[in-house]
Amino acid sequence: MRNQDLFETTYEKDFLRRDLGAIVHRPDIALTELVANAYDAGASKVDIVVPDSNGGVMVIEDDGVGMTEQHFRERWMMLRYNRLAHQGPNVSFPADRKGLKRKAFGRNGVGRHGLLCFGDEYQVETWRDGSCNIFQVSVAVGEEPLNVTSKDTRQKTGHGTRLSVAVSQHFVSDEKIAETLAARFISTPDFSISVNGKSIPLHEHPGVVDQAELTVAGIKLHVTLVDSKQGRRDNIFQGVAIWVGGRRVGEHSWTLGGISLADGRRAFGKRFVVVVNTDGLREEILEDWSGFKPGSTLIQQVAEELAQYISEKRRELLKDEIREAKEDVLYHNKQELQTMSPVEALEVSRFVDGLLEENPDLDPKTLQLAVKAAINLEKSRSGQSLLSKLTSISIDDVDSLDELLAEWTAQDALVVLSEIDVRLKVIEALRRFSGNKDADELHTIHPLVLKARWLFGPEYESSEYSSSNVGLVKTIAQVFGQKIDQAAFLNAKKRPDIVVLKESTLGAQALDSVDENGLERTKSVLLIEVKRGGYSIGRDEINQAGGYVQDIAYSDLIGSKPFVNAFVVGEKIEPKTEPGQKIGDCGNVTAVTFSVLISTAEKRLFKLREKLNRYADIEDDDLLKSVLSSPSLPLPLSAT
Repeated sequence: MRNQDLFETTYEKDFLRRDLGAIVHRPDIALTELVANAYDAGASKVDIVVPDSNGGVMVIEDDGVGMTEQHFRERWMMLRYNRLAHQGPNVSFPADRKGLKRKAFGRNGVGRHGLLCFGDEYQVETWRDGSCNIFQVSVAVGEEPLNVTSKDTRQKTGHGTRLSVAVSQHFVSDEKIAETLAARFISTPDFSISVNGKSIPLHEHPGVVDQAELTVAGIKLHVTLVDSKQGRRDNIFQGVAIWVGGRRVGEHSWTLGGISLADGRRAFGKRFVVVVNTDGLREEILEDWSGFKPGSTLIQQVAEELAQYISEKRRELLKDEIREAKEDVLYHNKQELQTMSPVEALEVSRFVDGLLEENPDLDPKTLQLAVKAAINLEKSRSGQSLLSKLTSISIDDVDSLDELLAEWTAQDALVVLSEIDVRLKVIEALRRFSGNKDADELHTIHPLVLKARWLFGPEYESSEYSSSNVGLVKTIAQVFGQKIDQAAFLNAKKRPDIVVLKESTLGAQALDSVDENGLERTKSVLLIEVKRGGYSIGRDEINQAGGYVQDIAYSDLIGSKPFVNAFVVGEKIEPKTEPGQKIGDCGNVTAVTFSVLISTAEKRLFKLREKLNRYADIEDDDLLKSVLSSPSLPLPLSAT
């Protein structure tokens, strides 16, 4: 059993007026909402009678679908009626107008209360299905926010709704009402409005600011630009409306054929309407007239022509606002501008001109921020370059940049991105050159490998690894002195970092530490041997590298016994060859192919090289120059 409320809900006398806000205080909003109600009822016309003065009766009558008593009770008398939830987004038409499509204007169930803008009592006469109901409604009687004080029922054919209210406040003339409503509904050819028996045709509308004739692929477009005089938040009737043979195609929109014609969020988009009349384009219309066929080349051509027209008119119409906006923003930054040279100040002024040229209705706060940024950029050495990039940046990148700078400083982001960029370029370079038998190992392959020790494991990331350890340099010279291929390495003084053998090139780096006596000792050595192009790694090569490990570890020139990690890199590993070998307690030998090295590096960098798709177009010479000259990579082995 449902529990009864212990206390009855009560309302202040003016509760409904305070809840409704502007709709009961501004006649233009109230009348727009009342006419929109008729539009949502599937009406083809609305006739409005406006009295000469206060005390007279205002009448708003439409030929819409009408209401039954149940409809009136469930819809009209429900505060904040949710039309979208109960009736859906589309309009239901009377039976004699079936087949039409129209998107409903109303959403939050306040439009009908527009009558309260003019008086506390009003009458609703609504008929359909042969029956007419007449309700007298008031907010001045009883404790409820809205009361029905009387009801009458009679027979009547047809369908429609007639609203009447004695005007006791907010009186407005019929001329003003006609202009306001025509501006709101001028682009709805299947919905006419008359005020005191007179309607305003499109060409006579006082808000018409331009008319033009455009021709696209032989099809004539008669374009009318209308100023609705006031921007609206619910801009359902703002945008471009295209009439073909006197019937509107689809809904109003600032987008056509996938092309943006204007920004509906800006002042221009909320205030202006573009009406296009044509007898062409019939073959491009969908069967239900809800829009144009997707992918139509002709519609895209029309959109491009309209976008150009709208852009030109937008700049013309907002010319005074542009001038005032520029003067205002420069005045607010005059102290900063006075500290700049005349040339720098001129560049900032030109930046403002360009910004307002493309965005004449730019928000003042956004403009202020943009100019402050431009001043800072102009003062910096890289300002012009960065400014150029920002002017061509995509919307998605702008949002991403904003998110990035909210979490990172630009300097921090640059450090991280530079390191990642170098590593991705190393991967790209190895991918290109490691399988190229014509590549120069001495000047290409081995420098790439030696300069990227991180490829062999995260433990080799440390910047403490060095190639300037004197003991290691002397040991390398002692171990390999008789094996150096002088024919292949004629100018050793230019490349003392690489030992060139008959079938490979080799480099080493040391990690030093301080022992308990405060003396510097070599803790470990990284040895990388790169086999010549196409050369296989077999047991002999593994054993040979094991010998290098022992020679280095037990050398008396280092002054300690370091642990030596040796990597042998080649095109392939011979069958039945163990790729890993432990050399006592002094080191390890690991054989690895270029393909495995590259694949592992790709995974460690989350396959960013493929995802970014920005390295494939770099020329080979430019790629090598960028990688080998990068200061972020480990320095090569030096010799004395």
